[in-house]
Parts: sequence; structure tokens; C-alpha cells
Amino acid sequence: MSDWGDDELEGVEAQPIDVDEPDGPTFGVDVRSLAGHLVDAAVQSAVGKEVSTAAHEAVKKLMTPEVREAIRRRADEAAAAAIAAHVEGPEDAEPAPELYYGSVDEFVREYLRNVYRRRIDGRHRCWAGRWWEHDEAVIRLEALWRSWEHLRQDAATGMSVWWRDHADHHMAVLMDPDGPFATATEGEENTSKRGEPLPYVAPPEGMFPDVREETDEPPVDDAH
Repeated sequence: MSDWGDDELEGVEAQPIDVDEPDGPTFGVDVRSLAGHLVDAAVQSAVGKEVSTAAHEAVKKLMTPEVREAIRRRADEAAAAAIAAHVEGPEDAEPAPELYYGSVDEFVREYLRNVYRRRIDGRHRCWAGRWWEHDEAVIRLEALWRSWEHLRQDAATGMSVWWRDHADHHMAVLMDPDGPFATATEGEENTSKRGEPLPYVAPPEGMFPDVREETDEPPVDDAH
């Protein structure tokens, strides 16, 4: 008995394969069409290799010492420019706009307390004339000042955004009876009538220096 065996599978009838028909499929495969695709791919691969070799040879002939030096010089210049852009910023970058107010104290004293007038009675709303004694208040008021300085540059909607997203939010927290000014409920320096500016007491001198006047010079020692 051969390796193939002489026994037929029960119920399966072998079909003859006609290999004499040149245009017919073999095992359902169009051999002629497949051969055409394979030949095309082989030709493209061979031509591609030849073109690649020719291109490399052409570039090698053109890559003279002078051309190599020019390429290296331009690469060095580009690298130096890229590093400078990261370190120094773009050459055409506009300088940061100057601050309108030099400190959070000036902002509160000259602007905020005058435009955000509320009746402060220590029950419905609280405020401390000595706001600078309350850490949370200082941080929130600093945020209000800095956001105001930034958004004032937008003449279209900047102030609307500042009032909606910053002022009304932080001022509601600051004036909450359970907020940072909860213990400041009595005295003229912690209360105000309807329509009056918010209470204000000047902070100790030097507590909030004008940042517009800051320099890189070291401070002068007055002790000697």
C-alpha cells in the first residue's frame, strides 16, 4: 500500500485536476494572473534597486568637501538658532505688558474696594479692613489682581471674564460668614454701609513692595 493509501474516504469522490488547460484555474487559482502580478512586483523591485544605486552614486559624486562643509555649517547655524529660541525666546516676541498696579495692596486699595461695594455687617457678609492678616485672603486677592492684569489686555471680553470667572467667585468666598473673615465682624474697620467702599486698613510699610520698581541690584545694607 502506498503512502497515499488505496482507501478512498467514505462519501468523498476525488475530482480530477486538469493541468492541460493553460487558461484554466488550478486549485481555484488563476495562475496566469498571479504570475503577472509577481513578475510586475519583481520588475519594480529590481528597477527600484537600480534607481537607488544610481541615486546613491550621483549623490556621492556631488558630495564634494565644499558641499559637505556647507551642509555642516548650515546644520550648526540651525542648531544654534534652535537652542537660542528655547533659551531666549523668539526674537520677535513682544515684551510683557507693564503692570497697571504694582502690588496687591494697591489693587485692593485703589480698585477692588471701590468697584466691589457691598454692605458689610458681619452677619450676611464679612470683610476685614486688615485683610492682609488673613493668609487665604491674601492669596485669593493676589489671584484676583494677577488675573485682572492679564485679562485687562483683552478689550473685547476680558473684563466680563474677570468678573464672571474670578471676581464674583473669590469675593463670594471671602465675604462668606464662614469664610476667611469670619472673625472680623465688629468695628468700623470691618463694616461698611450700602454703597460705601469696602473697609480698608493700610498694611505695614514694606509688606507689599511695588514690583514695578524691582531691580536686579542687591539690597543696600543700611546697618553700616
